[in-house]
Amino acid sequence: MNKGDFSTLQSIMIEGKREFLDKGFNDSSLRRIVKRAGVTTGAFYGYYSDKKALFNALVFPAVDGLKTMFLSVQETFDQLPETEKVDKLYDYTSDEIRAFVDYIYDHFDAFKLLISCSDGTDFSEFIHELVEIEVSYTIRFIESSGNDALASKRVTPDLLHIISSAFFSAVFEVVKHEMPKRDADVYINSLKTFFMAGWQKILNY
Repeated sequence: MNKGDFSTLQSIMIEGKREFLDKGFNDSSLRRIVKRAGVTTGAFYGYYSDKKALFNALVFPAVDGLKTMFLSVQETFDQLPETEKVDKLYDYTSDEIRAFVDYIYDHFDAFKLLISCSDGTDFSEFIHELVEIEVSYTIRFIESSGNDALASKRVTPDLLHIISSAFFSAVFEVVKHEMPKRDADVYINSLKTFFMAGWQKILNY
């Protein structure tokens, strides 16, 4: 890609992000994007097939990176010896949440697009995907550690889904409200305290 090509692509991505953040995906206009970028529609189609492809290019790298990191953390914990899992559960979870939020703030614009502007795109179910991962690994932990929370009905898969959905929705409020990182850290610490107290009650440790 030569310098001119890069400049054209950069202009399209900058103006695309601005348009999506301002209007949301559904109400965004490809015509406005190319006009503000100072390029022709033909030039746009040299890079992207439509505005959805542009949105994907702006969001996918960050979103895929977060999902990959989240899966890796879950899998690493799952591979620990069972006694070590119980001993490290809350410290490990705390570190995981901190890294999760740090990653979001390192790619804040992409997650703002995801959380506030993605209706009508392939990313509208992203939080649900995280919830499904979380629930799956939580069930594996409970069963493999010999905890009786599921057997005793103190928790059910449906309740796990509700708890996990509530947690991730709360975490992403920092993006929705464009919370400064320092304020977000305080908020997330309070959120961790609240949810961990509930888990301690459910798991009995």
